[in-house]
Amino acid sequence: MYITVKTIKRSLGFKGIEILDIAISFPIIVLFILLFCLTSLKIPSLTFLMLGAFCLLPINISKKNRMYKIIGLIFSFIFRTKYFVYINDKEEYINEENKS
Repeated sequence: MYITVKTIKRSLGFKGIEILDIAISFPIIVLFILLFCLTSLKIPSLTFLMLGAFCLLPINISKKNRMYKIIGLIFSFIFRTKYFVYINDKEEYINEENKS
């Protein structure tokens, strides 16, 4: 008898929450509490909390199931190394005119 595993991700069994999601959300919550309680930055701390909650939203796009993973893919696509190849066709055109 074999035991099969659907995925190698470590899921906590509560709506697909993974260990990585908790590792990302814990610093967000701690930073929010520190900013909200100990400083006068109430509105920026609430904004930071809302952005953090937005990044942890579950979505259904391919195998990436959290918004922070999609945002990471978008930034890696935008800032990837791009190679451009330029070809000068004028020299070939001038050489063809001189031959005839």
